[in-house]
Amino acid sequence: MMRSASARRAAVALLALAALAGCAARSAYRQGLQEGRRGNWDVAVARLTRAFDSDPENISYRIALENARSQASRMHHVEARKRLAADDLAGAVDALEIAAKYDPGNKSASDDLAIVRAKLREREAAKQQLAEFEAARQRARSQLPVPVLSPRSPVPISINFSDQSLEKVFETIGKLAGVNVLFDEQFRDKKVGVRLSGVTFQEALDQICLVNRLFYKVLDQNSIIVVPESPAKRRSYDEVLVQTFYLQNAEANEAVNVIKQIAGVTKAQVTPALGAITVVATPDKMAAIERVLAAHDKARGEVMVKVEILEVNRNNLKRYGLSLSNYEASVTLSPTGAEGELASGFTNARAHLLSSLNLADFVVSIPSTLLAQFLQTDSTVRILASPQLRAAEGKKTALKIGTEVPVPVTTFTATAVGNSTFSPATSFQYRNVGINLELEPKVNAAGEIFLGMTAEFSLLGEDRNVGTAAAPLVVPTFLTRNVTGTLRLKDGETSLIGGLLSQREADSFRGALGLRNVPLLNKLLGANSKTQDETEILISITPHLVRAPKVTEDDLRAFSFGTEEVARVPGARPLFGPELEPTADAAAPVATAPAPAPVPTPSPTPETRRRPGARPRPTPTAATGGPPAPQAAQSVRLAPASLTARRDQALEVNLLLAAPAEVTAVEVVVRYDPERLTGFEAVAGSLLTLDGAAVGAERTEEPGRLRVRFVRPRAATGAGALVALRARAAAAGATAVAVESVVVTGPGGEQKLAVPAPATIEVQE
Repeated sequence: MMRSASARRAAVALLALAALAGCAARSAYRQGLQEGRRGNWDVAVARLTRAFDSDPENISYRIALENARSQASRMHHVEARKRLAADDLAGAVDALEIAAKYDPGNKSASDDLAIVRAKLREREAAKQQLAEFEAARQRARSQLPVPVLSPRSPVPISINFSDQSLEKVFETIGKLAGVNVLFDEQFRDKKVGVRLSGVTFQEALDQICLVNRLFYKVLDQNSIIVVPESPAKRRSYDEVLVQTFYLQNAEANEAVNVIKQIAGVTKAQVTPALGAITVVATPDKMAAIERVLAAHDKARGEVMVKVEILEVNRNNLKRYGLSLSNYEASVTLSPTGAEGELASGFTNARAHLLSSLNLADFVVSIPSTLLAQFLQTDSTVRILASPQLRAAEGKKTALKIGTEVPVPVTTFTATAVGNSTFSPATSFQYRNVGINLELEPKVNAAGEIFLGMTAEFSLLGEDRNVGTAAAPLVVPTFLTRNVTGTLRLKDGETSLIGGLLSQREADSFRGALGLRNVPLLNKLLGANSKTQDETEILISITPHLVRAPKVTEDDLRAFSFGTEEVARVPGARPLFGPELEPTADAAAPVATAPAPAPVPTPSPTPETRRRPGARPRPTPTAATGGPPAPQAAQSVRLAPASLTARRDQALEVNLLLAAPAEVTAVEVVVRYDPERLTGFEAVAGSLLTLDGAAVGAERTEEPGRLRVRFVRPRAATGAGALVALRARAAAAGATAVAVESVVVTGPGGEQKLAVPAPATIEVQE
């Protein structure tokens, strides 16, 4: 008995659950149909899927679900086409994938998905190729095809000679640096006095050669030759390089004219198809050409211009006064009133009737209606166009809104040779009547936009006969208004051009003869009509900057180009090659040789690991036998340590390297308050950019924290600013810029420096 009761309760529970499931399925089905009628097919598919999963045997649920999937697939297919029109390939791929999943039978969506994926792969490949091109260009810059000396210690040296042989001076500094010094056959020795202190081997060599009208050339990794300065010797000894520059933005023909004028090269060939310039020049001139082309090869400015054109037509009509239905009265003779009696303004009557004519034989016609008019109409019509035009710098973009009107053009040709008879031939040219707008943008380095504008507004006027009575020729006339000028605007600034008015007034009167000249009565008893038409054109132009020439601090900074006689760019001819292994550095040696004195012989030190083929490197020592001093430890600091700025004021803090060193890379991690400092950025300091070498940058940024790494193709020697930290004060209060870590890389490897004290900033209102 208990078992049967338990079974009944279980059965009742199952029936209740089934009923609830059925109700939930029907509710989901109804919701799915409602969402489908609203066009929300994604939600409809979700609801109908729930209903179908609850009752898979229901045919209505299955049919509704398949229909919703098909409609959702079409909806996403349409969305994908819109994204394709907007050049959003990634969004189009997402929409097409959804469309294909909803309806696998939608072959059109599947085919479009394959095509768009191929386009997206091509675009990514092009981006990757461009990135590889930039990396290859950076690597090529660091590999000059000129001989360099094997790496030597860059420590300063000091020499003091009085009335000593110039040849002996060169040999002495060569021995101090471990370099063989050779002399040209036309070198002439003489007695000189030389006093130099705290200079490198290259600086000593440059200064002595400059004073004595000499120059030197690296022959191999261990030897240089000293040559008398003259144009003939320069042509004999200077290397000549051939390099091809591939321009990304600048016009090749314009760029080659620039480098010919600036660098004075005569051998330069342009390949317009590749946008390439092949130049033959010395290393110094080639370095100058590279700097000049980098400054000129900037992306062209590009502007998105939003144009709003408003045409306002105002029509005003007034009609007032008393008016008769007809201002004519007539008397007609009609004796019989028979049909056909009146014809062409005459009465056809028999002559015997004339003797019995009286007033009854005349018909009088007079106005039968008197109208009182009080009509006034006032209408305004606005035609608004709001297109967006995208234009590149120096390229015109045009907008035409209107109607093409045919205009006849007649030409006359002789019917035969020597014949004075001409045969006319008429053709038609189409003219756009409406709005014609041409814009030509120009973007300067500061981001200001110059818009050259030509606007034409035309209306179709009345037709005019320019022919004769025998051969009429009716042609249209046009009312045209033109505006030409140049606008100077900032990004997002709107300029409104108005006042292009066209007015037409008409005044008419209908009434009894002579009534118009009677005051007051002409207003009351006459039919007056006044019409006033006024058309005004308003133009609103708002440019938005899409791309502007990116002018960096290196582009603004001047660089040394030697003298008028000899071109020389710092860093174009590196004297020493890169250091392959770390070596021990020594202090600045002093070689003192009072005249006459023997040339000091450097004492060798234990050999260090060096490049294969390089001879043992001597350590510079003082002639007096003084021991070398240890190199000072490196340290950095932030300068200024504290500063005060006002809101929205730009500020800069430099990370300075205290002692001279060789630097090839710098990595800095900085923390700041993003609420008080906005636009925070880090750029390469003067120490890294002083010689004009290209500096690569790598940045990783998150709110309040910035990591930046700068890499040079060759070492920069000296002390000064490693990194310049720039920001704009945003909110009043005290804040600080703190350096978390500083890692400097040189020929001896990486060195982690001590963290400097933070720089405090007080922002005032």
